[in-house]
Amino acid sequence: MSETLIYSLIVLNLVIIAGLGMYVFRLLKAEKLKREEAQEKADRFAQELADRRLHIIESLQVIGKAVLNGEIPLTEASIRCKVLLDNLDPQLANNETYSVFNAMYEGSKHIPRLEAWKALKGPEKLKYMDEMEALEARYTDDIKVAAKALTEENFNRYH
Repeated sequence: MSETLIYSLIVLNLVIIAGLGMYVFRLLKAEKLKREEAQEKADRFAQELADRRLHIIESLQVIGKAVLNGEIPLTEASIRCKVLLDNLDPQLANNETYSVFNAMYEGSKHIPRLEAWKALKGPEKLKYMDEMEALEARYTDDIKVAAKALTEENFNRYH
């Protein structure tokens, strides 16, 4: 083989190696960018989750105070607390103090809500209101105990 051919092949190999090196560098850079974007997305998700959790905790405490101050119907408060507690940690439904919210929820789940409530005629509403009053009378003390616990609870121990 001639020297020119050898040098030409060496140069060609160096060009190929340089090209492959640039290709690998770009792939690594793109992979790093994907990892950074995935981490940013995970961080945003974690922050949104923390914000949502904080909102749930604040809502529970506001409802608890409203119950203690007599500013909200006990049935409505119980339904809201049950849903919020389930969203915070489903195990809270087993908590003895908060089980009253489940009892109220189960006792009132057949009662129409929102638009369905608005569509009811007077006598139908009265029938359901009597049922709610009976439920509230049965569980008033337990609801107030649970509401007080909501205002004093350290929810940081729940995930």
